Amino acid sequence: MKKAEKERLFEDLIQSNEDRIYRICRSYLKNREDIPDLYQEILIQIWKSIDRFRNESTWSTYIYRIALNTAIKFQRKNSNDKKYIRSDLEAEENSNNKDYIYKEKRLNAMHACIQMLSDGDKLLITLVLEDLTYKEIADILDSNTNLIGVRINRVKKRIMKLMEKHYENV
Repeated sequence: MKKAEKERLFEDLIQSNEDRIYRICRSYLKNREDIPDLYQEILIQIWKSIDRFRNESTWSTYIYRIALNTAIKFQRKNSNDKKYIRSDLEAEENSNNKDYIYKEKRLNAMHACIQMLSDGDKLLITLVLEDLTYKEIADILDSNTNLIGVRINRVKKRIMKLMEKHYENV
């Protein structure tokens, strides 16, 4: 592939997947300040991987796999970071912002609970939050659609238990 073609394809891929990549970054990081670094690392990995695409899946599936694998590696590399979303929630509660919306507080609590999940469960729920069908998730994870459905239900139950345990007032 010529460099100009690759650049055009890369720009198109990033433009059509930008929001998804950002949401993956948000789901995998406890420290919000690291999101731009992870986002940049994902873009680098996509650029490096474009020539290896074999048309065995859709581009969006391929981008998801790259983004998720990069996020997992990045998170493991930076796992010594002790900054948690919970402190962000507490800071927000203590602020004088009267426009603070209950839904936003609950969403932040849910993301904090997602951070507590195993990498596999975090990966799965991130794809669910992207509104992908079970079939699309199964394709991305190279798994069986029925098994994905069972796993998703189990992960949702784990998140609900974590919400009750850690954020009962939310």
